Amino acid sequence: MKIKSYDELQDWASSWPPTGDGPWRLDGESVDKALGNNRTAIGVYWIGYSPCGNHASFQPKYCGKAVKQSLYARLNQHVRSSSNQKIREHLAARNAGMPTLWFRFVELPTLQLAELLEGLEIAAFKEEYWNSRNEWVQHWAMEE
Repeated sequence: MKIKSYDELQDWASSWPPTGDGPWRLDGESVDKALGNNRTAIGVYWIGYSPCGNHASFQPKYCGKAVKQSLYARLNQHVRSSSNQKIREHLAARNAGMPTLWFRFVELPTLQLAELLEGLEIAAFKEEYWNSRNEWVQHWAMEE
């Protein structure tokens, strides 16, 4: 999904199409499939559970932004050695009864829009997210 402007972001209700691309399993092959040749896209991503492998069952647990590096690089960084302890534990115990982790993402054209969306998401979910910091202050990046 690609959001092209602040107005589109304001109109986006965080609702995902019931069909279409994603979510994808959090592994290197799926990151390749999800982003294809688009190795430079920036944006916001969510990692969580999706018991039925679709958007309707997706339960976000972590929200992050990829702006200093691409979505492709950032998601692969989580796959290889996430800086988030819960994600690392899930991936390390993949075959030991831990639920599969999934991801989805939104491409954004600017750093400011990515910071705004990530900040709003984390602030809205509070303790339900695995993020250890709260980027709510980033919301003000787009306020005048």
